[in-house]
Amino acid sequence: MSPHVTALLPLAAAGALDADEAARLDKHLRECPACAAEAAEWRRLAEGLAGMPSPRPSRALVARTVETIEERLAESSERAWNRAALGFAVAFAWTMAVVSWLLLDLLTGALAARLDRPVGPTAAWYAAYVVAGWLTAGAAAALLGRRRQEEGRIT
Repeated sequence: MSPHVTALLPLAAAGALDADEAARLDKHLRECPACAAEAAEWRRLAEGLAGMPSPRPSRALVARTVETIEERLAESSERAWNRAALGFAVAFAWTMAVVSWLLLDLLTGALAARLDRPVGPTAAWYAAYVVAGWLTAGAAAALLGRRRQEEGRIT
């Protein structure tokens, strides 16, 4: 008998074969008495296991399991809310940076026209300020995220 058909015997005893596999196995068992004997042993074992009482989980285990599932669902919901809030904050910050850049450009352009002097250094300082702010915020977000992951691993 091939090893593939031998592997089907426990599945047949458990009733886990589809129709094609069961037909192929039945055909082989009619031709091979050794495999038929082994299949009978597997059936006896499966019947014996089916007759055994099934253990019931304790109420404490059920309560802990339900509590754990509820905690994980709450954490998942909180993570989704945090992602949405972070997305809104990022979009709002970019919008405010662009609007303030346009306002600064408008004001400095008007100021430059009045003073007849270039205000390029002011715009450069503003650009440096915005870039530094974004880099600082990004670093803080990365550090907080890393800390949150480490806390999640510990608990």
